[in-house]
This record gives sequence, structure tokens and C-alpha cells, in this order.
Amino acid sequence: MQALSLTKGRGDLQLKKKLEKELFQRLLNSFSYATKMFSAITDLEGNCILSSEHGDCEFCRLVKSSPSGVARCRRSYAQAGEQALKWKEPYIYKCHAGLISWAYPFYYKGNHIGNFICGQVLMWQPTELCADRIRNLACEIGQDPEALLHAFNAVRPVSPLEIQAAADLVFILTGYVAQSGTEIFDFQQKLRKVSSWIWGENKKQKDAGAGSVKGRAAQDMVNLGSRLFAEIRRADIEAAKKLLEQLILQIFVQSKGQLEVIKGRSLEFLSMLTRMSTENGVKFGEAIRLSDLKLKEIDDADTVEKAVLWLLSVGNAFIALMAKKNSGERDDLIKRVVDYIDKNYSSPNLSVREIAKAAYISPAYLGQLFKKRMGCSLTEHINRVRVEQAKHLLRQQDLTIESIAVQTGFKDRSYFCRIFKKITGMSPNEYRKRNFSPLR
Repeated sequence: MQALSLTKGRGDLQLKKKLEKELFQRLLNSFSYATKMFSAITDLEGNCILSSEHGDCEFCRLVKSSPSGVARCRRSYAQAGEQALKWKEPYIYKCHAGLISWAYPFYYKGNHIGNFICGQVLMWQPTELCADRIRNLACEIGQDPEALLHAFNAVRPVSPLEIQAAADLVFILTGYVAQSGTEIFDFQQKLRKVSSWIWGENKKQKDAGAGSVKGRAAQDMVNLGSRLFAEIRRADIEAAKKLLEQLILQIFVQSKGQLEVIKGRSLEFLSMLTRMSTENGVKFGEAIRLSDLKLKEIDDADTVEKAVLWLLSVGNAFIALMAKKNSGERDDLIKRVVDYIDKNYSSPNLSVREIAKAAYISPAYLGQLFKKRMGCSLTEHINRVRVEQAKHLLRQQDLTIESIAVQTGFKDRSYFCRIFKKITGMSPNEYRKRNFSPLR
């Protein structure tokens, strides 16, 4: 993937995500206006991702104003989604608070990724038995019993025909989503992971009494950035990503979790990535295009978690850009080294040091890079090339073993025979007896 297409692809993904969220919101709103019912999209754990502007009824708002009430609603959503998945049709159920709702699972590429929830209605007039249960619920979740009961009595009753019509609409909507695909569930899952990570690490540092000196913050950031790019040059992308996480965690801790401070530091972060990437060989135009695209995205971050997710996204985008460039350079370097060996294998002085000098890099780095790319050491590759040439001579010419050893770059017969047998499993003389043909 070219650097330009990488940037364009990420921009398209962000646009797709924004348009998709707007479409989902419009579908939820339209459903609620048409049916006068609450509707929402939840993940598999029952967490609400999007809800209609129509919102919860007053009764549900009171229930969800309590942490224990929210937890109960979440469990109801998740359990209803499981039943809907089991029966593969809209599942009508009575929630923990006694209202009628129904759920239908979202599928994407054959996987259950979330649920469409709607309802918050009654199918009958409240009875005294219902009133007692609502008062008990109010006590359990810490709400005023009479206020909750009053709100319950105000819930709109609907007919079975209305419920079936709404269920049919849900079936159509979820089928549309399954065919069009969705990124929104993945995005919400990433946000939850990011939230757990940053606040968990923040607590660990506080418990350990750790913290950077304010005056050293900028220097620490530069040092981590330098180490990050050093790992990219060494082709250790996993190590680079771990350093990226350290860098972002440092920004979060130093900001004390304040969104505007993180956004301010994010500009400094983006500037550093742009500068260091160009210093390490990325074309200035490519770096600036990626920088400009990412700069526009940070404005949409309205929570700390979204800002941190943005930092991870932009950091990984620059890592990918650098890794792509370095990979191309490394492939070109390995090709030049292989060509150099093919042309100079007959020289008895051919060595890792000589090859590294010709390639203008250190022997240690060349040795490490070559083994990672080719699966064998430089010395092993040189010996294999020499043995292949020796096999060719043994098959076609009646030369002495000593002469073939010299022509293929080995310093003496003994070393040549030892290497030849190690690679082929037989001595040069045995190989000649089996393969010699003066007509070849």
C-alpha cells in the first residue's frame, strides 16, 4: 500500500464512520417518531451506543438515574439480545421494571455484533399488583416510590397490532444494517478498552508514587519519540508500538485527564511525529498530508477517551508510514547485498565487514537485518553461494578439489570440504562421482 493511499484510506474510514453514525441516528429517530417508542442500539453487553432523540420515557429516566437501575437495564438488554439471537426473530420481553420492549440482533459478516432495542410500553392497564412491584423496585434502586409509580402509570399502553408493526420495522432495519456493515460497534469497543487502559495505568502510577517532573515533560516526550523511531528503523514494530503507548500514557498523566490539555499536547505530539518522520526519510509532502488529515480529526474528540484513541490512531498511522518506507529501503539493501555476493563470491577476502563497508552500514546492523529478511546469516549465505558454484564446477570440469576451492573463494581444501559436506551431506569427491558429466 502506497503512503498516499494509506492516508486516503484512513480519511475514507473516518468519513464512513461519521456518515454511518449519522445514518443510524436518523434511523433511530425516524423509528421513534413513527412509533412513538424509545429505540436504541446496544453492544453485546447491553451498553447503549446510540439512542433516539425521542429518549426514554419518564419512568425509565428515573430508573436509569440510579447506578443499580442502569445495571439492571443493561442486563435486560443483553439477555434480550441473547434470546433474540437464539430465536433469530424480534424477541418481545418484559424488562426488569415491568415494561414491554423487544430486541433484535445485528449481524455483520455472520457475527452477532449488537442489538436493536425498542419499546418501553405497556400492553395493559396497571394493576395494584403492578403498583406494589414498582414501589419495591423504587426502594431497591433508591428512588422515591410514589414518584416512580406516578411515572409508571403515565407509560403509554399500546395494542398488539402496534407492537407487531413495530417489530416488523425492526426486522427490516436490522436486515439493512447487516447488509451494509458497520464500524460503530468496533469504535465503541475500542473506546472502552482505551478507557480501561488509561485510567488503570493512571491509578498504578499514582499508587506507585510515580510522576514526571513538569520541566522535563517535553524532553521526556522527545526521548520516547526518538526511541520509537529507532525501533522502526530496526524493523521492530511491536517495540515501537509499546513505546507509542508509553508516550501517549505520559501525555495523559501529565494532562491530569483534562480533555483540553490533552488536545493541546496532541498538537505538539503531531508536530513531533511529522518532524521526526521527515528526518528519517519520509517525503515532506506525505508527512504533511497525513498530519493535516489527522489534525482535522482531533476537533471531533469530545471525551478524554476519544482524544487518547486519536493519539493512538495518529501514532500508528505514522508508524505504518515509516515502516513502509523503511521496508522498501531494507528490501533494496538486501537485493544489493545479494548481488554483491553473487559478483564477489570468488574473493577469499569476502566478509560481512567488507560487504557492510560497501553498503555504508554497520556490520552488526547488516547481519541482523540480513538474517531477519533471508532466514540465515550472511556467512551462511556466502557459503551456500560458493557451494552452488562448486557443485557446478564439479559436475562439468575435471578440476582438482584444491582448484575448485580456490575458484569459489575458500581459503583451503580442508575448510571447503567441511562446508561442502555440511551443506550437501556428502564430500566434494562423492558429489563428483554421482554427478560428473563432461558433456554438460
